[in-house]
Amino acid sequence: MGLKNNLLNGVIGVFTLLLLTTSCNDDNESNIVSDQFSGTLTVLQKDAYSNVAGRSSKLWLPHTTTVFKWDEGTTVQKNHGTAPNERDSEGELFLEEIIVYKFSGTEEQMEKLEEAYKKAVYDDGAHKFLDLENGEGELAKGFLSGLKHYIADGDNLFTCEGTNKADIIRLFELKKFNEITKKIDACNFTKTDWSFAFAEVLGDVLGDFGHNINDYHVCNDDAVLQVDLIKNYIKTGEIKIPELVNDGPMWYYTPTE
Repeated sequence: MGLKNNLLNGVIGVFTLLLLTTSCNDDNESNIVSDQFSGTLTVLQKDAYSNVAGRSSKLWLPHTTTVFKWDEGTTVQKNHGTAPNERDSEGELFLEEIIVYKFSGTEEQMEKLEEAYKKAVYDDGAHKFLDLENGEGELAKGFLSGLKHYIADGDNLFTCEGTNKADIIRLFELKKFNEITKKIDACNFTKTDWSFAFAEVLGDVLGDFGHNINDYHVCNDDAVLQVDLIKNYIKTGEIKIPELVNDGPMWYYTPTE
């Protein structure tokens, strides 16, 4: 009888130990999970220089805004442009969602990542933002004038279906960019493209003012830094702002996975 009691007590002891161990493990796992925070980086775009919501053509320049959000707060980088809650005259949100990146980390990691995100811009003094709307008045005039001549130049073989060069040039002169975006899909350069046209014309105009095009940036350059920061963190866990490059304005930008 004593032997049976000893065996029974031994079995009970083993089960008790297992239950206690399992309970401790559950508590540890619970603590680990609670220390993790979730975050997203949302990339939003609209037609640059347009007062109409959304993206109407991939051939036209985008403006890019990004939003960093995690469990403890939200930070927005308008990148010299539009805020996520801004609406056009029809009440539609200007910006449309292009892609969302998801990530996670400890509270310390998320705080450091958010701080790095705030600093991921080209506004370091060495790179000037290219403002073709409000500031740089003479530069804007020179750019539009140069673009008009570039479009009219027969050597560039700019063609349109359902409209003509004169219509496009007139819209550029009037700065009716939202009207241009409605027609731009039917127009193209057979020797170059819109990106090349913008870069070449702007380079010439800046040269006339004694500036180098590589010293300027636009909203998309900032957005690339912000997206690459997050993508690198997702891939490696490292928090590091990408190096700035002197390649001039990035007119077109389509974020990828």
